[in-house]
Amino acid sequence: MPVIQWLQLPQEVLLHIFTYLSPTEKANVRATCSYLRALVDHPSLWKHSTIVFKSIGIFNARFWDTLQSRKISSVEVTRVTLKQFKKMTSSLPDLTSVTMDSCLKGEILQGLRPLVNLQQLHLTDCSNVTDQDIFSEIALFQQLTHLSLCRVSFSGVLPLTSIVLLQNLYSLSLHSKEGIIPERALQYILFRLPKLRELSLAIGNMNKWKLSLCFNVPDNFVATAEEQPCISRLQLHKLELMNSSCASLSNNAFDQLSTLKSVSLRHYKYLQHEEFIETLLLKLPHLTELRIEWAAPFVPIMSPICSKLEKLSVVGTKISNATLSWISRSAAQLKCLNLSFSHGYDEDLVKSFPRLFPHLQNLYLSNTRLTEDALVVLANLYSLRVLDISNNLHLTPEAILAFRKMTSNRIGLILERPIESVKYCCW
Repeated sequence: MPVIQWLQLPQEVLLHIFTYLSPTEKANVRATCSYLRALVDHPSLWKHSTIVFKSIGIFNARFWDTLQSRKISSVEVTRVTLKQFKKMTSSLPDLTSVTMDSCLKGEILQGLRPLVNLQQLHLTDCSNVTDQDIFSEIALFQQLTHLSLCRVSFSGVLPLTSIVLLQNLYSLSLHSKEGIIPERALQYILFRLPKLRELSLAIGNMNKWKLSLCFNVPDNFVATAEEQPCISRLQLHKLELMNSSCASLSNNAFDQLSTLKSVSLRHYKYLQHEEFIETLLLKLPHLTELRIEWAAPFVPIMSPICSKLEKLSVVGTKISNATLSWISRSAAQLKCLNLSFSHGYDEDLVKSFPRLFPHLQNLYLSNTRLTEDALVVLANLYSLRVLDISNNLHLTPEAILAFRKMTSNRIGLILERPIESVKYCCW
């Protein structure tokens, strides 16, 4: 098609085409002419984009004008001074999401105040700021829906309780530097945040009873004239526990968590104690997703459990043939299985996947030992749509091509994935 006709396409059509371009491709299109530059800067193409600032001081006024025209709403900042941070907040006053991926300083935290529309705040290193300073500033943003605080040192009960002022909070992550969160304060806020649905805790030094206490209806140990009302039941849908040495939870805690649909256990030390995995499946009737990552191995003791589990991740964790067979009988409708970086099972078990997991739609075997014979057998997973075999040194290009032909390209193969993609901002 001649260039003149291509440019005469309706703007709506061109904008839709540009949504499929990568940031680099958009930049190339933008550099061609003023008309396409204006189109590429249209806010609809950038509303789901996050701008990553590794250094703010190098940008000029035209750069900030461009971001304003795109109505950028999400940024991630790696290294910044107070002056540079104020420049960013004054140039982008409509920001709704900010991630500080560096060691936070108190004056930088105060620089957030102009962002009156801020809804999501993620601070990956709070080790140099007191909890009093952190929560006194955060309490000003009562429109927040997502709050993530990593490497926090808790000095006592009262600073943390100010989170109850964030009545719109949907997601909360508290990752303690010392592995301890004041259980009474956590208990207090959980039952006074009625919209909270997602909770992530790094709690390395909290035992079963302290953690269970957090999920029990609290006494009125803090009394103020403007105290938020206490809800009778938690409504959490997603729970993540990191670095935990907690063996299990009390029955009362499980009762309060009965609405959970997703549970993640990262760096969990005692999965085998008190049949924790079996108890999760028994006590949480709505559980559809279970993630076990870089955790201790577990061997089921109970008979298979009828569960609604549809997604299972066992990443970087030892899992045996017997355990996988038990899972297949306990989760008959499993649709997604992630065994990346895991070990302990053999090739014969993988060849049994079409029989054990006939409904699989997504299978992730990154950084695992997968032979050509096993790959051929996986073609019999007729519901499979995504297969991750990245970083596998045992598969030749010829074997992969033969698999594509066998499956008529109905399965999307993931052949490359950077190792860094398995890392997390906070451990």
